[in-house]
Amino acid sequence: MKKINRFLIIYMIVITVLCAYMCYLAFTRNENIDKIQEVRSQVTTTVLKKQTKAEKKVKATYSLKILDGSLAVINNKTKEVFEYTDMKKENLPADILNMLKENFVFENREEVYHFLESYSS
Repeated sequence: MKKINRFLIIYMIVITVLCAYMCYLAFTRNENIDKIQEVRSQVTTTVLKKQTKAEKKVKATYSLKILDGSLAVINNKTKEVFEYTDMKKENLPADILNMLKENFVFENREEVYHFLESYSS
């Protein structure tokens, strides 16, 4: 009988210690999760800021304008003339004139060159 009582006492002590440890983990885990979520939100905001800065740095668009009687390619980011073309205003087709009125934007240099090559030949 004494052996059974010792076993039950040890068993109850072990169960009590395990329950106390689980409660400790449960309460400290919530605090850690809050801290982790806060750190994650800070990291995501800084990453998003860096991505938007990188996009602003990289992205330069181009448009067409008539300057000094000929067609010119304008860098929209710097507002400077990127390139003058040999195409005169009088010789431009109607669809290019419509594009000038609509302020059509090209995403990169390759699009501009492709467009100009298709109309100059």
